[in-house]
Parts: sequence; structure tokens; C-alpha cells
Amino acid sequence: MKTNKIFALIQVELKKLYRDPMIAAVLLLMPIGLTLVFYFALGNLYQDPTRPEMSHFEYLVPGTMGYAVIYMGMMVALALCEYREVGILKRLASTPTSPYQYLGSLIIANIVIGIVQGLIVLLVSVLLGFEVQVGVAGLTLVGVFLGLTAVAAVGLGLLTATIAKNSGAASGLSMIFIVPMMVFGTFLAVFDETTYNIARFMPNFYATDSLTYIFNGASLSEPVIWKNLLILFVISLVIVVAGIQLFKRTEFR
Repeated sequence: MKTNKIFALIQVELKKLYRDPMIAAVLLLMPIGLTLVFYFALGNLYQDPTRPEMSHFEYLVPGTMGYAVIYMGMMVALALCEYREVGILKRLASTPTSPYQYLGSLIIANIVIGIVQGLIVLLVSVLLGFEVQVGVAGLTLVGVFLGLTAVAAVGLGLLTATIAKNSGAASGLSMIFIVPMMVFGTFLAVFDETTYNIARFMPNFYATDSLTYIFNGASLSEPVIWKNLLILFVISLVIVVAGIQLFKRTEFR
């Protein structure tokens, strides 16, 4: 019964994509726009001496995939703040649905959305000339990294919604984690030891690093891939558990 309830809640979250065109536009079309911006801005820029045939756009494709997922954290925060403002969360607290069931369905739905977002970036990039050396197993692992990144994004969204008093404040607060993740987690920054150490605090950095290995044809047994997966799992788990506990205490009392 609990499984059926969670599945129904997941369906409700996913149905928002076609019930609200604005949400669909941001979550599904934003990755396309972001990819095109990087392509037209950096597609003719070649600066990696170790791989002179690779444009800076191609270099950033793995990071763009992860960043598209992280951006979802803002949408989660905005939605939860709007639910609070119109009283949906209070009404939810009076139903048999537990906070864990609702928040669990929110996480699962956004994992699905996050994986789709990342794969949209990959598909558009391939259509623009990005060449990947990856099979089914590699794509599956890519999906796992995107899914874990989505978990971190939802956790950050929950933390933002806990702090923010309204959707306007949530939008501004979200930039506190979105901008650093774009600059460092996508490898936009020119790395020296200092910026590399800063990047280690960004969840999407670990996805970007591993996706780069996977797309370049590295063996899936490469230790760094699994090390990054473990680190990303721990970071995402800590963030989402903290987000769930804090949000639950403030909204489902």
C-alpha cells in the first residue's frame, strides 16, 4: 500500500511537467538552451594542448550535463515555497501521507527528471558533433551519476526552501550554490591547486570528472570513476538527509 501511494505521488510530480508549461520549459528546455549557448560561445575555442582536436565546448559537455541537473534544485525550492504560501503543505500534513512518503516521491521524481535532463544535453551535444566512446554499460553508469547529482540537487532545494520565507527569496538563495557549481563543477574555471580544491566541495564536480573519463573511452573499472561515485553518493546522502530532516521539522510539525 505504501508503495502504491509513493508511486501515485511520483506520478503527480511528473504530471506537473505538462500541466505547467513553464516548469516543463525550465526543466526540459533549459538543458537545450544551455548546451547551445556553450556550443556557439565555445565551439570554435581549442585550448587543451593534450587534446588539440577537442573544442572547449566538447570539454564542457560532461559538466554541462551535471550542471543542468543541479539547476533543478532551484525549481524544487521554488515549488516548495509556493506550496507553503498557498497552504498545500499544511493540508498535506493533515492527510495519511507521511512527510517521508511525500519527500521520497519528490526525490524519485526528480531523479527521473534529472537523468532525462542530462541525457538531453548529451543528445543535443552529439547532434552538434560531440563524439562519445560509450556503450550501454557506460550509459547506465552515466545515469547513476546523474541520478545521484539529482539527489544532491533536491537536498539543496529542501535546504533552500527551509531557509527562504518565500519563492523570491528562494530564487536568490539558490544562486549561492548554483553559481559556484557552474564555475567549478563544470570545469569552467581554469584550474590551479586552489580552484581544484574548491571544486572538490561541489557535488557535480565528481559527476563531471567521471563522465569525462567514461566519454573518453576509459575502462569502467577505472578506480577514479568508482572513487568519485562513492564520494558523490556520500555527499548526496548527507545533503538530502539534512534537507529532509530540516524541512520536515519546519513544515510538517
